[in-house]
Formats: sequence, structure tokens, C-alpha cells
Amino acid sequence: MPRIVDRVERRTAIAAAAADAIADEGIEAVTMKGIADRAGVTTGAVTHYFDDKDEVILAALLFVDTAMRVRLDVALERSQSLVDALLAALPNDPASRRDWRVWRVFTDAASRSELLMSHYRAANTTWLNTATHVLAEQLGGEPDRRDAQLVVAVVDSIGDTASADPTSWPEERQRQVIEHCLDRLDVAVVPPSAGRGL
Repeated sequence: MPRIVDRVERRTAIAAAAADAIADEGIEAVTMKGIADRAGVTTGAVTHYFDDKDEVILAALLFVDTAMRVRLDVALERSQSLVDALLAALPNDPASRRDWRVWRVFTDAASRSELLMSHYRAANTTWLNTATHVLAEQLGGEPDRRDAQLVVAVVDSIGDTASADPTSWPEERQRQVIEHCLDRLDVAVVPPSAGRGL
């Protein structure tokens, strides 16, 4: 009896392979055959699940955005400090470094594609809403949305720089800059209350 292939699982595996390819080679150098090779499937299998290269690339970008948000959400659910939660979303291991390299490519590509720009704006809005919610909880009230924008901008800047130059931006340096930013906003860096849901 033939094995039943889970469509979502297969699309996710191909998107992950595409993310690896984008991180290593850049969008321009990525091919459907290269993605198929990395995913361990045929090119026909890739085209069965995705109409074209642009659709695979978009899936890869959404895959890494989701992975980054999941790392943050899991850290927040574990009631880690806000600093630890933000560090969980930053590039401090091979998977998160790959995700940030892809995100940097996404940022650049979005400036030339309406489709990617719409997803880029949606992803940024989600990140900003999460930061606003978390800061509200930390401050015990509604924060100035500009404070959340500042935190997101600092995290984005650290992520971009640390993914490009991890030696100069180890986790401890990332922690110090985040703590300094939150201190300027008068946000406590102690663990938040348990059972948070974002």
C-alpha cells in the first residue's frame, strides 16, 4: 500500500529546504532543482505542491517568520524574563541564524515585490502587536506604541547585525543591549507572570 503523504507536512519540509537554500545562496541563486535536492524530493514533487519559484520562496519566508515568532512565544509561555524571550527570537544557534539571514533577504526582496511587501507589512504588524502586548503587561498599563516600535527596531537591528557577524555579536552582547533599551524605557527585566498567552 502506498504511503499517504501529508500535504502540509510536505509543503513545510520544502519550505524549510528553500529557507536553507536562500540563507546559503540568496534568492537569485536558488532553483527549484536545488530546493528539491535539499528537501530530498524530485523537482516534480516541488512543482506539485507549489506553482512556481516565487510561491516556494514566499512559503520559505513565512516559514522562518513563524519559527521566529514561535521561539518568542515559547519563551514567554515559560515565563522567562522579557530579555530572555527577546533573546530566544534572536540569532544564537544555527536555526535562528538561518532564519535571520532569510529575514534579511525577505526585507530586501519586499522592496521590489508588492506580494512580498504585503506579507512583510503583516509580519511587522504582528511583531509590533506582540511587543505592545508584552510591554503593556510589563508596565501594568498601555504603553506608548512608540516604545514597542523602539523595542522591535532594536531587536531587528541586533538580529540583522548578529546574523551577519555572529562573532562580534554574541548572546551576552545582545543581552546587554536589550537590557539597556528596556532600562531606558523603565521596563522591568524580571520574569513576567506565568501563563501568558499571546
